[in-house]
Amino acid sequence: MGTEAQRENEPTYGEWHTFTPEQVAAEDKLHPADPGGVIEPSWQEGVPRRMRRLCGSPEFSKDGVHHRYRPYYRTVQLDWTSGRPLAVLRGKRDDLPSSRYSSQWSGVYRIYAQDKTINRLCGDDTTGTLYIGCAGTGRQNWSILRSRIKAIVDRDHHGLHNWNVIDKVQQQFPWNVLAVQWAYTGRSLDHKGDDVAEAEFAEAFLLGSYNEAFGELPPWNQRF
Repeated sequence: MGTEAQRENEPTYGEWHTFTPEQVAAEDKLHPADPGGVIEPSWQEGVPRRMRRLCGSPEFSKDGVHHRYRPYYRTVQLDWTSGRPLAVLRGKRDDLPSSRYSSQWSGVYRIYAQDKTINRLCGDDTTGTLYIGCAGTGRQNWSILRSRIKAIVDRDHHGLHNWNVIDKVQQQFPWNVLAVQWAYTGRSLDHKGDDVAEAEFAEAFLLGSYNEAFGELPPWNQRF
């Protein structure tokens, strides 16, 4: 509805429209961005639970409206489960994420060595993180968080490739030392208004912040 003046300023769909810097600035005043990026806690202090990063919506057109590139801040909040030792989890499939409830289909997960510090290029990782991944990012329900965690427990996950084939890796990280934890992420709307899984963004934020903290990715995320 709105006033006549407001209706005159609304975009006419089916026609091309561009937004001037002045219009974008006016919109920013109505919806100001956060002042900066945040990682809480930092990787030096623990596994991050809250991350805010500067992103950018690429230039695109939709429904006859042309949208220019626009920077914005995106926040990811992670409520991590407690760690589950892989040796114990193998006999407790009921502890895996549910395949029945869609709220547990999508998320991020972390394979790590319990009570172990790993020497990295730019410091020591006291979280023992070995691999970071995500699941449930597609519209097909076969690749959900439960199936990924189950593959880890069954030693059939690609992140465990080096552990499966290299004796020294098994000696350094015995099976009873390895554990996994995960966080559900759900879905949201992207810059085009399309429904997307938050897990992909959460994984990218975790890997990016880890790389910035230690100068390299987690050991089992690296590809040769």
